[in-house]
This record gives sequence, structure tokens and C-alpha cells, in this order.
Amino acid sequence: MFTLGHRTAGEPHPPLLVAEIGANHDGDVVKAETMVRALAEQGAEAIKFQLYTAAELVADHDRDVTWGPAGRQRTERIGPMFDRLSLPREAVRDLMALGEELGMVSFATPFSEDGVDYLESVGVPGYKVAASDVGHLPFLRHLARTGKPVILSLGKCTLSEADEAVETLLGEGVASLSLLHCVAEYPAPIDEMNLRAIPLLQQMYPEAVIGLSDHSLGSTAAIAAVALGAGIVEKHVTPSQDDDGPDHWFSLPIAEVGALTRALADAHLALGEPGSARKHVVGGEVAERRTAIRSLILARAMSAGERVTAEDVKIVRPGTGLAPRYLDAVVGMALSEDLPANTPLTWDSFK
Repeated sequence: MFTLGHRTAGEPHPPLLVAEIGANHDGDVVKAETMVRALAEQGAEAIKFQLYTAAELVADHDRDVTWGPAGRQRTERIGPMFDRLSLPREAVRDLMALGEELGMVSFATPFSEDGVDYLESVGVPGYKVAASDVGHLPFLRHLARTGKPVILSLGKCTLSEADEAVETLLGEGVASLSLLHCVAEYPAPIDEMNLRAIPLLQQMYPEAVIGLSDHSLGSTAAIAAVALGAGIVEKHVTPSQDDDGPDHWFSLPIAEVGALTRALADAHLALGEPGSARKHVVGGEVAERRTAIRSLILARAMSAGERVTAEDVKIVRPGTGLAPRYLDAVVGMALSEDLPANTPLTWDSFK
């Protein structure tokens, strides 16, 4: 199991949906606060921020990046873009405090050792590590030494790189770990989601709760991931997919967060009890078995002592008589009492 703040994920608990606010506040603290309140109204259980500056992320500040859907694409320099979309540390602190006040686990992704130290100073309950930092072992060591729970996205990496990251985190003291399968494309095409990696990761890392960092459009992949065993699903969220910013167009509208939370919980519930992979008659089917399956029914009125022929038996509902597989066994047997037509035959019906 994986515990972050007051919420535990992993069997037998329902999946945890992490609403990634990311850069979709567009660098506007007021907009970010509005998003936090809207997520609380949707019943969100966990929200996440990002703590970064352009200087912590890139050296080629003047490199052009193009984002947006076809027909609405925009090109800008990456350094100024990151600076435009970042929030002051104090704002992230206050937004996390607001989220906690509204009942949501609130945490962040730092992108530097200094960012980790700041988040430690304000009492963050745990950390998310971006896929871009799977190979940043010095950073992982620093973060792991906090002893806090860590969620690590395994995007853009090989299994050997994932192994190295996991060994580093566990070796430096992380006691609670979640690994999120991730396809780091924005958006991730549904045919490249490779969700069968989830049970593979479960086999490889039994000490971790496996989940999905989902950048695909819609909710299909998230629900399918839960069916494959995901205990945590992370999804970027936005006030509107029409907002002007690099991540809005592929993010989940906040108005749909409540519905997705319920869908993930229902998908988990539909799997049945953890560890109970068996086929059996469940509670509501018991009554159905009595009324809506076939059994051996007497086709005509017969007297005690008469021997039953195949023509004397019909196989129809209800299911309160002997199962159809006993037809050959009862043919030739004598009745123990007078029976009217349409009587369900039981072993007590015969001498």
C-alpha cells in the first residue's frame, strides 16, 4: 500500500485520482486558487502542483517549442514559457494549504534539490518525481533522504533506468513508493499507451503501488488501467480545454473530475475482492438461480409408483428442481407420491 497524507492507495483501497494542476493556472495565482476550489467541489481527493523555474529546467532558453492542437498551434521560446507558467514558491505553499483545508491531499513536484528543501520546510506530505528526472540520481538521493512518500513517473525510460531509480530511492530511505506507468507524449495516442506494462511493473516491483500517469485524451486509458491493477491515476486538469496554454487542450476538464473519480472507483469495485480470482455464484444471483435457470419439471400429473419416462419430464424454469444433467438418472425411477403437472422434481420425488 501507499499512503500520502490521509489517503492510502493500493489494494484493498479504491484507486486514487491525482488532479495535476501543473501549468494550467497559466502563472495566475487567482486562477490557481479558483481551480483548487473547483476541484474540491468535484470531490477531488488529491491535487498536485509543480515547483520550478526555467533555470532549473533548461539551458537552451531560446529554443522554440510548438504546442497546441492542429489549427491552434503556437510557437514560443521555452525559457520564457517556463517562467511565464511558474508560480512563486510562496503561492504554491498557500495553494497547498488551501487544498488541505478543503480536504484534499496537496503536494508537489520539485525540480531541484533546493525545491525539495523548500517543500520540506512547509511540510509537504510527499513528492511526485517527473518522468524527466528518472535518471537524475543525485536529485533522487536528495529527495529520498526526506523519508517522505514518493510517486515516480516512468515515462521516457527503459526498465534498466527504472531499476536504477527504484534502487536509489529505496536504498536512500523511501519507505512508501508508487511507480506510474507513463507515456510522455502530449497527448499520448491511445494506441501507444501500452497499458500491459502495468501488470509487468507489478511483478517487477511488488514493494510499490503501480499506477498510471495518463496524458491521453478522455478517460478510457485511466479506467482500463484500473482494470489492470492501477492503484493511482494522475491526470492533468484544466478549467477549459479552450484556455490558452500548452497543456490545456489535452487535459481533463475539472467539471469531469467527479465523474472520473466515480468511474475509477466503480472499475475497481467491479474487479471483485482483492486476491479472489474465482468464478462463483454471487449474492444477487442466488435468487436468479431459483427462478431463471432450467431444471427437471414433471410434464404431466402422475401417480405414486409410476415410472418416469423422458417424455414425462420437461426442462424449463424455475430452477428449483434437479439440474438437467440428472435427466438420464431419473428416467425409469418410480415416483414416491402423487404429483401434479409442473412439479419440480427432486430426489425426494422418487422411491
